[in-house]
Amino acid sequence: MAAAPLLWLAERPAPDAAESLTGIVAGHITFASVPVDEFFAPTDAVIYLTGEGLEAASQVPDPSSASVLMDQIDYTFVPRVLPTVAGTELTFHNGDSELHNIHTYAKGRRANRMFNRGQPPASTFTATFARPDSILVQCDIHSQMIAHILVLENHYFVMPDEDGSYAIAGVPPGRYQLTAWHEMFDRVSVPVEVVSGETVSMDVTFVSSGG
Repeated sequence: MAAAPLLWLAERPAPDAAESLTGIVAGHITFASVPVDEFFAPTDAVIYLTGEGLEAASQVPDPSSASVLMDQIDYTFVPRVLPTVAGTELTFHNGDSELHNIHTYAKGRRANRMFNRGQPPASTFTATFARPDSILVQCDIHSQMIAHILVLENHYFVMPDEDGSYAIAGVPPGRYQLTAWHEMFDRVSVPVEVVSGETVSMDVTFVSSGG
């Protein structure tokens, strides 16, 4: 009697198998001193990763697939800090009943074309910044209106919770640079190595003022 043929059955990966191939960078941000400034908010910090392979990571969505919004409400830019990815369409909306204007300035070496244009009530317009940049946004008509657009290389960024905690998930294994930004402090950058299926703990303290 002939032996029955052997069947090799491939084991189906667990639902979280994809997640196990990536890691997490998590921690807390703190401030060595608290600025005497009514606009200071710890949650306006941005923590992001840079390094080879992140921009092309498969889980990163197409930056052109959605638009992000910067509104103007009660003579305030909302949000005050807007992190986005290079190439993403930004929509500017005037939600007030009065004329505003959008005047952008490059903080440091200019990587994108800046602009200065009026914006009537209820109007919208779009703009795209093609390269990583740090951009100051002001309304020349109302001097208290200030915002910041942080144009980043990839989608591996977060803004912290109220308690200063943050977590960047789905990060491919590798060695990267972790940078923390806040408008009122100098940037803080530290090397970080991400391992599959593990959480790397990295706390960051802002020390010097600058932004």
